[in-house]
Amino acid sequence: MTSTDRLLTREMLHAKFYDVESMMEIKGSVANGYVVLLKGGAPSPKSSSKKQKPKKKKENDGLPLAFMSLTSGNVIDACFGVQNYSRRDDTPARRSTEEAKALLEECDTTDAFRQAAVSAYCEAFEAIIDHNDRMNKLNCITRCFRSKKIRRETEENVRTAFSSLVTAVGESR
Repeated sequence: MTSTDRLLTREMLHAKFYDVESMMEIKGSVANGYVVLLKGGAPSPKSSSKKQKPKKKKENDGLPLAFMSLTSGNVIDACFGVQNYSRRDDTPARRSTEEAKALLEECDTTDAFRQAAVSAYCEAFEAIIDHNDRMNKLNCITRCFRSKKIRRETEENVRTAFSSLVTAVGESR
């Protein structure tokens, strides 16, 4: 396998876990709800992220439930833009959701993998919350000039959030 093949594989794995366009359509309050579900608490402010490290033991208590919300719940559905969770239509978004859930279940071998998956989705939703906060602060004039930059930064933050999960999936295969 050449380096371009590995890069292509990494790109394809990123596409298996989320659709960035759909994620950016998620409202901040909904993203906040998903963070609460996955973390078991409210999202942390950026400045106090160093204070969170000692709580690692408490985070692992809810890890099975948080991972189950990814594989059996509607968290991943939102990442692909599935609007009506009760309908079981065969749409591209629904198929992508099922593929992502199946891939997570297939690679689910250790608590470290579960933690990587839950952390990736938490960080991605926190990036969406930040995106919504930044966009809401813009007025009609500044929105024209700054929204593209904010959007690019959010796309990069979401991509960065999933990098550890893509690495973990690559190692488990």
